[in-house]
Amino acid sequence: MTPSHSTNPPPPRTDPFRWSRTDTAKAFDHFATQEHSSQRQYAQQLGIPRSTLGYWLRRDTPTAADPVAAFCHSPSGDACLRRIVLAAFVAFHERGACGLRLIDSFLQLSQLDHFVASSRGALQPLAAGLEADLSAFDDEQRPLLAKQMAPKNIAVTADENFHDPDPCLVAIEPVSNFILVECYRDRRDADTWTETLQQGVRDMPVTVVLLNSDLARGLLCCAEKGLEVPHSPDLFHGQRDLLKPLLLPLTRPIQQAEKDLEKARQHTAKVDTTLDQVQSQETVVAIREAVCHELTIAGRLQQAKERQEQLVQQVRGLGDDYHPFDRHTGHPVTAEQVAERLHKHLEQADNVVAQAGLGERAREAVTKTRTWLGTLTACVAWFWMLTNKCLEELELSAEQEGAVKERLLPGLYWEGAARRARSGEERQRLQQLAAQLQKAAWQAGGALSALPEAQQQTVQRVAQQCAGLFSRSSSCVEGRNGRLSLHHHGQGRLSARRLKALTVIHNYGVKRADGTTAAERFFGVKHTDLFSWLLERMPDLPRPAAKRSEKASQPSLQAG
Repeated sequence: MTPSHSTNPPPPRTDPFRWSRTDTAKAFDHFATQEHSSQRQYAQQLGIPRSTLGYWLRRDTPTAADPVAAFCHSPSGDACLRRIVLAAFVAFHERGACGLRLIDSFLQLSQLDHFVASSRGALQPLAAGLEADLSAFDDEQRPLLAKQMAPKNIAVTADENFHDPDPCLVAIEPVSNFILVECYRDRRDADTWTETLQQGVRDMPVTVVLLNSDLARGLLCCAEKGLEVPHSPDLFHGQRDLLKPLLLPLTRPIQQAEKDLEKARQHTAKVDTTLDQVQSQETVVAIREAVCHELTIAGRLQQAKERQEQLVQQVRGLGDDYHPFDRHTGHPVTAEQVAERLHKHLEQADNVVAQAGLGERAREAVTKTRTWLGTLTACVAWFWMLTNKCLEELELSAEQEGAVKERLLPGLYWEGAARRARSGEERQRLQQLAAQLQKAAWQAGGALSALPEAQQQTVQRVAQQCAGLFSRSSSCVEGRNGRLSLHHHGQGRLSARRLKALTVIHNYGVKRADGTTAAERFFGVKHTDLFSWLLERMPDLPRPAAKRSEKASQPSLQAG
């Protein structure tokens, strides 16, 4: 038996050397001029094998009748191709939920597949390299931005997403919409949340002072015992929990009244007769009774609709009045005043429940909401306690502190809250109110205008932070969860690398109308342009395979 011999492992595979498309484009650009040198001289000057240079010129030399090909083979055209392909990957594949097949279709429809390989095998390495570069961009930029960032207190909004077997934990700073945490974890208990959030703000001069979420037990325990900060319940979930057991019982009478009204109208049309016919006493009585019955049902339908609309308006009123500043005047609102306004809406909703004669489940929902309103009131009290503490540290005079609380703070608050208004008219009104309040706060001759410029900037920064600490909604993470679900639906399971790439695109690539990214708003300083950074590191574009000549679909017939 032949004894076995140990074999050495094969050496690591290295990619063979390839001349870049830039070198090819420079060669075409050189020989397109009339005063070009010989091929031998050009090859010796740049160290290119003579046979390689000849192959380039024989294979891809564009004709004068094809100006597009001539441009794409030039250095400027090659740079344009790289920008177009990268833009397609960033816009379609990363920001949108498109797969590589649609990028292939885009290249074919634009006929750029004549210059860039569009097959899945050629595009997949580009996609993988782009995701690796996105991760490297965040690893490079975040420490640099954190060093230039001014210390500040932040609120965090958190939620889970279940598009993967393992839950995806998402945490966002709501003012800037910067994603602090977006990762897969095998659990979603309080300890996991605490560890993940602490890791998300590590090495950054920020302090989490509030956690906003739905009433998930893990997040409640994380806020109370893990982070040791107050928990602010989500407004939408509380409104939904109140409205859900009430809306359906109030809808049933409307549906039944609509059916009864349709039957009554049909009966009235049946017993009614034309005026030129002789009407008996019985016919007149029947018509009158049918019309009265129809009017009674119509009144019952109108009453049921008004009752439902009244309930919806009161539930909406909870959201309209849950603010530390009045939405009409901008004046500060204390916790006691907020509690009075919220309980007034709830009492009117309770009256609707009593008038409609709803069951035990509806009354339990109203009772549960009373406890929820107490938590909302406590959040307003916490906001004013923290705000007053921050203003005391500024050491302003009583007049200056009053200008901050009565004009500057509400102006900054409604400037951010106006984007979430229910209608365009309301959004415009709140924006105008915010502008008027801020203008009044910094008007010439006012209390704040007398401060030195450096102190004015400090007051503006502290007021901006305080206005952003009142977080009442988890809509930012709800929207992010919807975006992740859309990616999962269109592209299948999201790997950890893919998930981080999507996070980087959100933080550094998506811009608001004012031209700022979430990272710029969160760190307070500008970062390197993401697209330009990726373009510098983009690998050479894959060349398309040589086009095969089309053969006849049927053999030629021989003469018989």
